[in-house]
This record gives sequence, C-alpha cells and structure tokens, in this order.
Amino acid sequence: MRPRFAAPALAILALQCAAPLEHFYPDTYFPADGVYQNKSLRFSLTFRGGWRLTTDPRDMRGASRNFARELQERHAELLFAGTTVEGNQGVRGIAANLNIPYNEYADRIREINREDVHEDLGITETIIDGIPMVRWDYTVSGFRFVEFFFVLDTYNVRIAFWTRPAIFERFESVYLDIMSSLDFISRY
Repeated sequence: MRPRFAAPALAILALQCAAPLEHFYPDTYFPADGVYQNKSLRFSLTFRGGWRLTTDPRDMRGASRNFARELQERHAELLFAGTTVEGNQGVRGIAANLNIPYNEYADRIREINREDVHEDLGITETIIDGIPMVRWDYTVSGFRFVEFFFVLDTYNVRIAFWTRPAIFERFESVYLDIMSSLDFISRY
C-alpha cells in the first residue's frame, strides 16, 4: 500500500527540481513617472496612463510566469509584463540575443505563431522617432495585438500591446506614443 502523501510530495519535488527563472537583463519600472528602464540593454520607454509592470520574471505569476519560463528555454527573456490599472489592456517586452535584422526576427515570430493567429493584418516596416522597426498587427481569441520589433546592438527586442478591438481603436495612438518614447540610455 502506497502512503497518501506520495503524490503531493512528488509534485513538490518536481517543482523544486525545475530550473529557477533567471533575470538576465535587470530592469526597473518607476510607476510614479511611468518609466521603464533597462540599463543592461540600454533603453527606456515611458508609459502614458496608468500601467502596472512586473520586470523580474521571478516575481511574475500565472501565465506570465509560465511564458517567462518557456522563453528562457528558448534563450530569450520576458523583460516585462503588465496591464493598465483597469486591467483591460496588456503589454509585454521580450529580448533575445539573436543578432538578426528586425524584419527577419518579425518574420520568424510570425511563423512560430501562425496557428494561433486568427487574423493576420500584416507586417509594416516603419520608423518611429528615427528608429527603424517592424510593426505587426493581428488578432488572437478576440484580442487585437500590435507588436513592434527593433534591434539594440545584438539584441532583438519586441514590444506587444493588446486589448479588445473597440478599446484598441481608442488607444492605438497611446501605444504609438509609448513606442515613440523609446530612448537609448547609458549602462551607467
């Protein structure tokens, strides 16, 4: 006869054996002024309106934590994940040290996510505040997404915003404003 505690004990042991989440590119979010700053990768973004961001994958919960773990298995990092204070809009930032052109990175991500995307609204090369990048618009499960892909040194970065289509129409200019705040900063 097997002891009753064996299954829970095995589950706990399996969780303890999972590799710990790393924080490769330490960063900070200052909610008082809405500034996300990543000195490791040397960039910052200013978020207009009320956003709550978690920047350390070890502090993330639920789906964000699982996604952070999945990305780390692919040698990428979920830099931040967050929502507006109302919880009706989401954002995330991802970095991977791939050293490939931003349009090639966007094409790879588009192909990886092909089966999950319900409507692909296309990829557009754009320049926002003097920085060349790619914009990808699509829908998944009733949510409208816009992702921006750019390169910093050897790092490929993607920033995604999403919400319901009606809200997206009203806030697209805010997402563009946030992306136009992209600034390259010093490590020190």
